[in-house]
Parts: sequence; structure tokens; C-alpha cells
Amino acid sequence: MKSFFISIKYKASVLFFKLQGWSCDLLPKEVGNKFVLIGFPHNTNMDAPFGIAFSFYNKTMTNPMLKKEWFFWPMTIIFNSIGAVSIDRSSKNNIVDQIAAEFSKRDHFIPVIFPEGTRSKVKSIKTGFWNIAKKANVPVVMLYKCEEKKRLMILGCIELSDSIKDDLLTIKAAYKKEGYEIPIDLPAGP
Repeated sequence: MKSFFISIKYKASVLFFKLQGWSCDLLPKEVGNKFVLIGFPHNTNMDAPFGIAFSFYNKTMTNPMLKKEWFFWPMTIIFNSIGAVSIDRSSKNNIVDQIAAEFSKRDHFIPVIFPEGTRSKVKSIKTGFWNIAKKANVPVVMLYKCEEKKRLMILGCIELSDSIKDDLLTIKAAYKKEGYEIPIDLPAGP
């Protein structure tokens, strides 16, 4: 029965991308079931349906990070069904620690994070995704929503080093190669 629903969701995603005139890359199998998925750019509310279709197309469950204010009835039913994780941004609890801890609790966890943090233009991205992946000892997979090619592209997977600066430069270069400039205010030091 589970494979039936996976098949239905996959076919729905194929139809979604066809109707939008888009295509979608497949995740490489070697990335496994635990990694942080980052996406650029985050510039429209349509990022959510594209993200869900990406998940269905790849026959996997991603875990979008959504602010807790979005979790109200009936939205809670929908968000829980797609694996969304409620984030309390006003909490004094460390969000990085909360999300990193989820990796040890689950066999399959793929938090989806838009480092821009907003659909508005930003001066610099947020680096929480790096801290989460580093703390959980998981790779970062880079997803790019290329408007020009009308394609959701996997730009690669990065195993993090001990240098946030070097890793951010590697990520920035991967997106720049495809024509997208990530605004990064590089931290001092390694």
C-alpha cells in the first residue's frame, strides 16, 4: 500500500512539473536519508509547492522548517502529512541544537532550509544550516530553483570541513557557476 501512495505522489509531481513547464533533478542515492537540504532563491510562496513536488518526485520525505505561526488547524494536518517541522523562532531554546538533535532521533531526516530566511532581498544569508549540519555530522545538499532553465537543480553535496568560511565559499561558487549570486558576509577566522 505504501508503494501505491509513493507512486501516486510521484505521478502527481511529474504532472505538477509538466504543467509548470519545469523539470527536476533526482537526488544522488549516495546522499542517504540524513542531510540538510538548502535551497536558493527563496523569492515566492510557490517555493512550497515546488518543494513538495521535489520531495514526491524524489520519492522521499523532506522536512520543511516552518515558523510555528503556520501550524494552526487545518494547516497542521497538511504540514504534518508532508513532514514539516514547527520552529519557534521566539524561543530561548537554541534552534540549531533542536534541529541537530532530530538527526539522532530519526532514521530519515532531511530538513529543508532557505538560508536567505525570507523572500525579501537580504544583505547576507543566515548560516544556521551550516551549524546544524556540522553539529549533526551530516552533509549539505544544494538545490537551485533555476528560473531561466525552469529546472530544480541539484548542484552537489558538500561534506563540511572545520572552516565555515571555506564551506560557504564552496557553496557560493557552486551557485555562482549556475548564475546565482549568494549574498554572504563571510565570518572572520577559519
